[in-house]
Amino acid sequence: MSRNEGIERGTRNALAAWLLVAMIGITVLASVLGGDFLWAGLGLVALAFALIPVGAHHRPTTMVPWEALCFVAIPLASVPFGSVLPRSVATFLTVAGLALVLAVVLDAFTEVELSPWFAVLFVVITTMAIAGLWAVVQWVADRTLGMHDLHGLQSLMWSLLAATLAGLAAGIVFATYFRHIDSRRFGFRDGGKRRDSEETTAVQSSDGWLSDDQQRLLVRSLQVVLVGVLAYGLYRANVGIVVNTAVALALMELPAVLERDYHLPVDTGLTLWIVVPVFLHAVGTVGLYESVGLWDQLTHTLSSSLVAAAGYTTVRALDVHADSIYLPRKFMLLFILLFTLAFGVLWELLEFGLGGLATMTGTGSVLSQYSLENTMLDLMFDTVGGVIVAVWGATHLSNVSDAVAARLDAGAE
Repeated sequence: MSRNEGIERGTRNALAAWLLVAMIGITVLASVLGGDFLWAGLGLVALAFALIPVGAHHRPTTMVPWEALCFVAIPLASVPFGSVLPRSVATFLTVAGLALVLAVVLDAFTEVELSPWFAVLFVVITTMAIAGLWAVVQWVADRTLGMHDLHGLQSLMWSLLAATLAGLAAGIVFATYFRHIDSRRFGFRDGGKRRDSEETTAVQSSDGWLSDDQQRLLVRSLQVVLVGVLAYGLYRANVGIVVNTAVALALMELPAVLERDYHLPVDTGLTLWIVVPVFLHAVGTVGLYESVGLWDQLTHTLSSSLVAAAGYTTVRALDVHADSIYLPRKFMLLFILLFTLAFGVLWELLEFGLGGLATMTGTGSVLSQYSLENTMLDLMFDTVGGVIVAVWGATHLSNVSDAVAARLDAGAE
């Protein structure tokens, strides 16, 4: 079966899938009639995901596998019809199901090629990203419409953790079932000639506006400031300041290590992109996070853009290097946004876990969460950082990703 024929056109799969689509539609209607507009909105998103193949191929028999839709339709319907599952459980199961459906659609209906291990990673990342986005939507609705869907920061963190675990399970299901089921039915490729990765024209960055000596002087000056912050943390016996500053000092050596030991092209702009966020984060632990209102959001935006850049560079290098992965440019933009949001969720979970550990042991926490509002703003500004890299990052990072791919190729020989 050709790639354009998509997933199974047979009447049995189409009939079962359309019945599940109807079930989701009835769920949306019941939610609207019950005044649960947020749940209805989630159902509309599920309908949009389910109908992507029909819209793309204009054939009502070209449908997502009905088994994948079950992961979405059943938890969705459990809320308005008798609340069989607690709403929080239904939410993270639905989110994981949406990630599973998206992975199936991309792998079966587009040029995207996902190896089994990368498919698991993609489903987990997508689940975490959708869960984080859904949390932000709920928070905005609570503040603007007077709704009460979020029940505090701790409850949200447990829900995000559960969604992450559900995403891992969904990823394993995708890799072990949907990737290996009858290929004639679902249209997945099994081997074949690997496509060449799309070329990205590199843009010369800002090599002219700082000489090597000026760059080193700037980095050393920032490091001197951090040494002072470290000394202050030791004097105050503040574990958070000491650990964050020590990590920042180590990370500020990363550009030089990458260029000297791994021969990666790290120009002035990329160097500052690495050192400035970690510097601002370390300095913020002295008290700026509490006293300067937007300091946390500033550091999150810069840090998330750095994380997105690292994610783009790594995945782009794998795309160039690995025969089992093909990621078109449009998919890379989507992946950068999902990856950045997912990392933001992971960071919040890390802060939550370290805070709980500090409470149990009676010690100071290395990372801290301040409030539900602060966490939601962090996730929103994480998205801003991802958008920055999605729009401008590819052309500025292609030299680095190509160099990483070359090293991977050399290591495989």
